Amino acid sequence: MLLYGAPAAAGGALLAHGSPAAAAVSGAGASPLDYGATGDGIADDTAAVNACLAANRAVDFGGPQYTYLVTGTLLVVQSAAQVVTGSGASVKAGAGVPMMRLKNAAHVVSGIRFAGNNLGTRGVIVEPTAPGSRVEGCTFTAVTGTGIDVQPGAHRTRIAGCLFERCGRGAGIASPFNTTIFVAGADHCKVVDNELRDCDWGVYFRGPDAATGINFYECRGNTIVCASPAPAASQGISNGHGRGGRIADNTVIGFADNSIDCFGCRNMLIVGNSTSGGKDAVFVGDETTNSIVISGNVFSGPQRGVRVLRDNTTPDGRGTLVTGVVVSGNTVSNPTDGGILIQGGGTGEVTGITVADNDLHVGDAGLYGVKIVKADVSRISGNRIFRPRNEAILIRDADLVEVTGNILRDAGRATANGYDAISVNTSNRILVRDNTVYGTARYAVAIPTGNGITVTGTRWRSLGTGGLNVTAPGAVQSDNLAL
Repeated sequence: MLLYGAPAAAGGALLAHGSPAAAAVSGAGASPLDYGATGDGIADDTAAVNACLAANRAVDFGGPQYTYLVTGTLLVVQSAAQVVTGSGASVKAGAGVPMMRLKNAAHVVSGIRFAGNNLGTRGVIVEPTAPGSRVEGCTFTAVTGTGIDVQPGAHRTRIAGCLFERCGRGAGIASPFNTTIFVAGADHCKVVDNELRDCDWGVYFRGPDAATGINFYECRGNTIVCASPAPAASQGISNGHGRGGRIADNTVIGFADNSIDCFGCRNMLIVGNSTSGGKDAVFVGDETTNSIVISGNVFSGPQRGVRVLRDNTTPDGRGTLVTGVVVSGNTVSNPTDGGILIQGGGTGEVTGITVADNDLHVGDAGLYGVKIVKADVSRISGNRIFRPRNEAILIRDADLVEVTGNILRDAGRATANGYDAISVNTSNRILVRDNTVYGTARYAVAIPTGNGITVTGTRWRSLGTGGLNVTAPGAVQSDNLAL
């Protein structure tokens, strides 16, 4: 006999659910069937299910033999925490409405299949009055808008072990509700170990403005796969005004725009991710940005592996500062444009950028390994750059840049004797030290202009024309020799 209104059991049976496998807790709870629901997927069960939810702290939707057709929103809204579980039961949308809404307490929803039926406008909405809620081990399919919408103030929400298919792809659905998981203005949230398939946009963390941001969130261990063909401007993991976020160990595949996008973010850690395709594997910048670490990632076939940009067209364009970005220990393979691009411009400033210990396998596909334009006080150190079509390292309109300890092979392969391994132009106070160059480049180092130029410790072999072409006035050259 079910004890209606009783608290959920502390433990429960483990059940395999969806992909990836996830364990969902199924405690003793009231059944919607006891409130007149049919669970046959034909009769409208909205009123019966809501009556059950209104009367009980624990509700069990049952197993996969039950499908509850709903034409209104299911309300998990008691002032004390409710536990709503299922062992694979389905909630099927029969009208264009949100399918479930959580409010007034920290609720738990687990093990339920939300079948949007190309009608439901959102799967689960976590309202501002429901901080600490959890959605775990659920499946969301063909929801026209966002699968899970975490609203401002719903702090500490956790979304874990869920499967999303074809969510956010309904006709006429506008941004941001074409996003599979949308977290807006809710701090300390976690999106972990989910699988997102056939996406338009994947996961979007968005702060309300540059001053407030969205704080201390985690996006970890998710697999995010774009629809094919990829919708224009689609992104895998988007971060708007993120503060203290951690983007780690995700797999992001096939998006038309950026795989991981950080717009005006600060104190972010982007580590251990794997991406395939996309415009930029990781983008950071536009608005004021600082203290970003991009490390230990593997990027395959992007347009660019990493792009750091100060964009003068954004609202806070004047005086924007992008600084303290570290790009280290990443592997970029077959970029179609180049490996790493650091670019300033306009009235803002890009400064204090470190590009160190990366493996850039440009592989005849892209034009450059590392490119720095209008950026100051930066370091390019210990990178290994292979077979760019043009320059391995290209510096333009920069100041106070150190280029040290890089190994550069086969620059300029697309045009025999046409490009240099390290090319510096219209830049000042550049230190080029202890680099090793071999293969098809025209010159190991070419610096025709600039003040305060030092080139020392260069080693080169098998170059097309010669070792150095450093004609900048007053340039210091020492200990450079052919191997």
